[in-house]
Amino acid sequence: MKRKHSAVFFIFIVSCFGGFSQQLNYTLSRDFLWGFDNYYNNKEQNFQTFVKPYRFCDVNAITDSTAKFPRLLAGTKAEEHDKKKKKAELEVYPLLTAQTGYQFTSLSRMTNNLAIGGSVICNIGDNFSFNIKALAGKGMFETSTDSIIKKTRVVPGLGYAYRANDDSVITMYAYQYYSGYLSYSPNKIFNIQIGQDKHFWGDGYRSLFLSDAAAPYPYMKITTNIWHLTYVNLYTIMKDATNPSGMKSDWLNKYATMHYLGWNATKRINIGLFESIVWQGSDSTRFRGYDVNYLNPVMFFRPTEYSLGSSDNAFVGMSFKIKIFKKQQLYGQVLLDEFVIKEVMRDIKHTYSSDTSISGWWANKQAFQIGFKSFDLFNIRHLNFQIEYNYVRPYTYAHGSVQQNYGHMNQPLAHSLGANFWEIVTFLNYRFIKRFFVEAKCVYAMYGADSSSTDYGNNIFTSYTHRPSDYGNYTTQGFQTKLITASFRVAYMLDTQMDLKIELGFADRIEQTKYASHQTPYIFVGIKTDLCNLYNDF
Repeated sequence: MKRKHSAVFFIFIVSCFGGFSQQLNYTLSRDFLWGFDNYYNNKEQNFQTFVKPYRFCDVNAITDSTAKFPRLLAGTKAEEHDKKKKKAELEVYPLLTAQTGYQFTSLSRMTNNLAIGGSVICNIGDNFSFNIKALAGKGMFETSTDSIIKKTRVVPGLGYAYRANDDSVITMYAYQYYSGYLSYSPNKIFNIQIGQDKHFWGDGYRSLFLSDAAAPYPYMKITTNIWHLTYVNLYTIMKDATNPSGMKSDWLNKYATMHYLGWNATKRINIGLFESIVWQGSDSTRFRGYDVNYLNPVMFFRPTEYSLGSSDNAFVGMSFKIKIFKKQQLYGQVLLDEFVIKEVMRDIKHTYSSDTSISGWWANKQAFQIGFKSFDLFNIRHLNFQIEYNYVRPYTYAHGSVQQNYGHMNQPLAHSLGANFWEIVTFLNYRFIKRFFVEAKCVYAMYGADSSSTDYGNNIFTSYTHRPSDYGNYTTQGFQTKLITASFRVAYMLDTQMDLKIELGFADRIEQTKYASHQTPYIFVGIKTDLCNLYNDF
């Protein structure tokens, strides 16, 4: 059975590729995407911005001055390519991170992160491209990141953490980052990709559907653009790394298939539908492998799931984006992990009741996001503002089988805080003299932490069978924790072909409970290739 499923999946992948372009993916780095958001907010633009990364064939078409900054930093010579129409081109770039910092606490410490690697880009004709990136590094991190690494055994967003010294106080970790993909477009309607990389589905800073917070994972993606519709099929292979041994050899395979259908209902309104299914591979009693039933490219999964008699982890959601006025945008997401209308109505009916035994059903697992962006604020070009609210109920994204939670390598696939929280994020950023970028960010969150023996719904890598009760559950239950992170940074782009920049900044993290408060202020400076978004505000 194992060989049969593997063979079928391999044949399916190979059959998608029959030919040999400038089909490379653009960076996911937010510093580069603000100009595109501004340009695509124009009511005359019909491009759907929900599914990222974009491809160069999309962004290279932009000629509006509001997007010139990110276009200059595309990493390829777009203008020369358009003129010469080369049959094939190969480019090799180094990757570099050299960053140091200082943490101002009672346990003051230096931090550092040094990594080197390379990137190979190849375009063949107009329809085929591939990109390979590899990076290896070592680092000592501030205490909050260090505690996350000790808990998860993963450097956030990068990969498995290998201990690189014997110091019991300040640990140095080694890590490797690998990503790459083949991208083929037989025509203007379809694009097919296979590789290992990150994805982000959403219009906000966070995504409740699929974010780029976790390490890269193997995938195959089929994107269909026709009329005002965008349809995406994403097939992935991920890792469950929850085994207490911490050994990579004890990790187990897990799989996920995701669909997204986006529709530009009008020039100003975009509506999207999302669904995902997660299932485990090998366990202690059986081998399941890749279930070919979930290769079905058509929404929806529930009939397939029921026909299999499965208890796999399924999600559905809806998104929207509205272009309001000339330079403003409203966006949001709603996600349903479980939805029983009777229990939801019971919660609404007894919202103000003192009897918690009749409301707050544990499986009311929902999440929503609402956000607002304003471009060229106060008529100042390239001054942008964003505010976003995220709310996730307890036990959302978790599952009775830990191997079927919505995570990869001990990091959530959606929001980095997991579940059982609410959060407000605000941004103010400004770009000037083409290569300078300044940003101020503040995150205010409240979450309910779990205890060592009780699962209150925050940690999605715990089985929800360990919950204390079926009713009386509410968001931020457990050990209420206030989290505030604020940062200010300035960046200057040194090389637009390598996406290489110098960055200087200050960050402060405050975590408060009823019994204790921890503050971690630190400064940092460095030079780095903008490889991906890395999050430390959770």
